[in-house]
Amino acid sequence: MVSVVPAELTPEEKAFREKISNNIKLALKTGKIKMGMRNVIRALQRGEAKMVIMASNIPRERMSYITYLCSIANIPLAIFPGTVKELGEVCGRPHVVSLIAIIDPGTSEILKLGSVPTL
Repeated sequence: MVSVVPAELTPEEKAFREKISNNIKLALKTGKIKMGMRNVIRALQRGEAKMVIMASNIPRERMSYITYLCSIANIPLAIFPGTVKELGEVCGRPHVVSLIAIIDPGTSEILKLGSVPTL
């Protein structure tokens, strides 16, 4: 297994990461989210998801599949500038989290941070 060493983030990426991390924590407390590949795909297929957040180091096949589903459903997508482990830590989980679907943003302004992907 090859371990990927994350590159140093630019100041813009650090600011975006801080903003999205704070909004994810707020959405966890006041809204409703689903985590994991299966749950996110189900939420996209059922039309429940309002936004999808994915870690930057998930496999290319999964990344392209989720991007495709979001573009078809016209749902914003944001790429978290960090690993799956770091996204899990932001969510307060002791394991890796590759994808998050925002079902109800609550009082957070997380929906403003994503954009709808184009094919």
